[in-house]
Order: sequence, then structure tokens, then C-alpha cells
Amino acid sequence: MKPSVRCLTWLFGLAAGCQAHFSVAVAASNACEWGPGGSGTMTFLQDMGSVYVPRDAPVGSVIGSRQYKRTANNEGRSIICDNDGSVRLTFAAQTSVPPAQGTLPGAAAHGAVHSLLPTNIPGVGASFVLSFPFDGMATNSFTPDTGDSTVPFSAHHNRAMGSTLLNFSNLESYITLIKTGPIAPGPQTFNGQELFSGAFSGIAGKSFRVGLAGTVIQAQCGSNRVSADPVQLGDWDLADFTGPGHTTTAVPFNITLSACVADDTNTNIATANIRFDGSGGSAPVVPAIPGVFSLIPASAAKGIGIQILKGDKSTPVELNTDVPIRQVSTGDTVLDFAARFYQIAPSANLVPGEARGALHFTLTYK
Repeated sequence: MKPSVRCLTWLFGLAAGCQAHFSVAVAASNACEWGPGGSGTMTFLQDMGSVYVPRDAPVGSVIGSRQYKRTANNEGRSIICDNDGSVRLTFAAQTSVPPAQGTLPGAAAHGAVHSLLPTNIPGVGASFVLSFPFDGMATNSFTPDTGDSTVPFSAHHNRAMGSTLLNFSNLESYITLIKTGPIAPGPQTFNGQELFSGAFSGIAGKSFRVGLAGTVIQAQCGSNRVSADPVQLGDWDLADFTGPGHTTTAVPFNITLSACVADDTNTNIATANIRFDGSGGSAPVVPAIPGVFSLIPASAAKGIGIQILKGDKSTPVELNTDVPIRQVSTGDTVLDFAARFYQIAPSANLVPGEARGALHFTLTYK
């Protein structure tokens, strides 16, 4: 029995010896190399879908919202990096188009202007922040040299990865679209133009290139009509007016916006704003009273004005300024209002007669 035991012990010793030899054979390559899918620049086309932007949104506004995208490359390739901590691997994300110059109102909150890349759609820029494996959040992830993975940037890896190698075949990024200028009406399509590229140390040339797909659409309406013009506020006796601030019963009216184009998923909201300005001699009363404007000079009545209200018949609509009213929806969007007489002078100074006022309105979409 003893010789058998010795033989078995020796066999275990051989097995241990073979395992140690195998470990040496797969020691860290300390490099980035093409994976089994072969070599060649990978293409990532990140699809933004249909993104709506209010027609009158100011320059510097975010179009839609910041979107996270995880996109596979078109060629089915991969890059594998390994490091036992003894070398410094590098990565660089470089712009392929000249970045925006100067200042852009509001865009500073979404990254530096030099990171805003113009797209093939005039008036639309894009900012990219890369996630894993370029955010330094794991042992098999590159660490941005400045702590920021907003394109353009450089990064490095100089620590031991352990058993989990870096296997890169999907691009993970956070994309923000910014309005940089006027956008033409109608659907505007991203054409996949290369906006930036990535390069790994040890791999010649571009490792991957990145473009955008999807459509940018301006949210707006095509026409409008008023339910009643003029709005009839009724006949009232002088005795009905009891003092300054007295109001008559509010009369509802509406403005219907037709042929509206909007995002019905409520992801990218566009709001109809209205601005009421005096017309024909009517103007906001002085001293100002919320929503109250004067009668036209040709009116026989004196001592009263007209007040514009929102659809709740109690909230005044500020004059001579853009006021948000309602989210736009596809097809028709109805903006509800009301109007009433408002006493502005003492009852002793009131003069009866026809009372007429006039306003014109301007619609914007923001």
C-alpha cells in the first residue's frame, strides 16, 4: 500500500507543477490588443431617436434631455486590455470636428464650450461624457487625466486589473444636445458624421469613431383662431360698479392652435407662451394693475378697464411679457382665457357708454 500512496502523492505534485506552468503562459500582456473579431476601426452610431425642441427655445438650451446610450459597434469587434500594474496604458478621445468657440448662453451648465461639437444639423451641438471603461470607476477602467471624461480628454491605466480584463466593444456615453443657433423647420436628421474618435496605446490609428443618428424636430403650431372677436363682456348699469377694483362676471374665450407638432410621449415638452400687447390705443393702465388694460380712446365709457384672465377665471395674465400657458400637443391645442370689466376710477367719475378695448397677441414656443 505504501508504494501506491507515494505514487498518488507524486501525481498530485505533477498536477500542481502543471498549473504553475500554465499561469506563466497567460501572464498579463500589459497592452491593449484587438479581440477575436479582428482588427480595424470600430464604428459607433449612437441613436438619439426623435428629439423635439421648442421652436423659440433660446440659444444655449438643452434639446430634450441628457440621454444615456450604450451602443454596440457596427463591425462586431472588440479591444482587450490587460495590465498587472507595471505599465501605463493610455487612451485619448479626440474631436473630429472643430469644437464650438466663444461663449454660449446657458450651455456652461452642461460643460465647457470647447466640448460642444457641431453636428451636421445647423443650430445643434452635442456634448459627450464617456462612461465605463473610461470613467476610472473600476480596476479595469481608464482614469481621465483631469478627472473628467467629457470629450475631448485623455486617460490612463496604471494599476493591476486582476482577473477581470478590460473588454471594450460597446460605447457607453451620456449625450447632451444643445441649441447653438437657428434650426430649420421640419425634421432635421443626423447623418452619422464622425464627431470624435478614440485611440488606445499599442493600437495604431483610430480604434473607434463615433457619430449620431436620429432626428431633431421643432415643436410648434401652424395656425390659430380666436373663439370670439370681439369678446362680448355684456351690458352693465353704472350702479353695478361699487368702487375701484370692482369686477364684472368673467366671460370665457379661447385661442385654438392648429396643426401642432409636438412630442406626445411628454419627454420633450414644448409650452405655448402668449404675449398680450395693447392695440388701437389700449395700453396697460397706470398705475399698473395685473392684467388690466385701458379702453381705446374712441370709447364713450370712462373709468373702467378690461382685465385678461387665465382659464381659471381668476388669475390675471401679465401684459407686455411672454406668459407660459399650456403644453403643446399634436394636432390642436386650446388656450383658455377669460375677460371682464375692471373698475379703475371712483364710482362718481364713471361715464356710461360703449366700452371697447383691443389687444394683439404673439405666440412663442419654449
